[in-house]
Amino acid sequence: MARRNSTLNRYLGYIAFAFATFVLRRKNPYLFILVINDKCNLDCFYCSSKNTGKYDLGYTSVRSALSAAYGRGCRALVITGGEPMMWRDRHRAIHDAVAYAKRLGFHDIALFTNGTHPLDIADITFIVTIDGTKEIHDAIRGRTYDAILANVEKSKSPVIASITLSKTNADTVEKAIREIDRLGGFAGITFNLLTHNPDVVARHGLLGKERHHMLDRMWALKRQGYPIILSRAAYRALKSNNWRRPIAQIALKAGNRIFTCCRDVDNPDICRNCGYSSCAEISQALACKPSAIYQLLKTI
Repeated sequence: MARRNSTLNRYLGYIAFAFATFVLRRKNPYLFILVINDKCNLDCFYCSSKNTGKYDLGYTSVRSALSAAYGRGCRALVITGGEPMMWRDRHRAIHDAVAYAKRLGFHDIALFTNGTHPLDIADITFIVTIDGTKEIHDAIRGRTYDAILANVEKSKSPVIASITLSKTNADTVEKAIREIDRLGGFAGITFNLLTHNPDVVARHGLLGKERHHMLDRMWALKRQGYPIILSRAAYRALKSNNWRRPIAQIALKAGNRIFTCCRDVDNPDICRNCGYSSCAEISQALACKPSAIYQLLKTI
């Protein structure tokens, strides 16, 4: 009965949001992204927001942020870092933060993690970074591939694999997708095109024809039946780069500030070449594109 009521509340929440957004034309935030810390045990070359100490929140601040977001109407939650599974505040751990979010009434909770810690929280979605084949992943993220797969196998919740696409792993993406799919422990595969300061993207990222070619390859893999989270609408929007952003329905808290959409909202050079496929997916669902709405409902 409790599970049935929870499912009913989720769909009532979706209906209420759809009515407010599409009928009343409101732009209230629905997805809340909480940067709970920036402590991380890895040293990936494309990450510049780790181990600075700027974003480490205490449990009281976490509760306050979650309560405020829920009060503003947010019902979906993503917790990220840093590495959020490392978050601690005295005797409190990430499990306590998730439990509080559930008590508040967040319908959909995801946790973005590097997967090197036990995935021992139930009734959420883990988004775990797998940056390519074992060889490529370990070159980018240390010798962590086998440990991640062991944790995925024992996970208490569904797991989605996430790949950050760059020059380093571009040549082997088909092999990586086949490898991830063959493992059988992942509910889906999502991806981002490396999104960073222009100088970093120029050195490591995919721009122009390389970007277009990569998107075509990801779409081809999707068409072949691999479980890539990418609608036709989002694929076209990413390729033409004409999707509307920032997205008012996404609120992100990092430190003492609430950002609209993401932390790079104030940097047009980064925003202009955004490669976050999930943001493009959300933008196309909000634009009432049927394929994006279907993909979003299928994913959540």
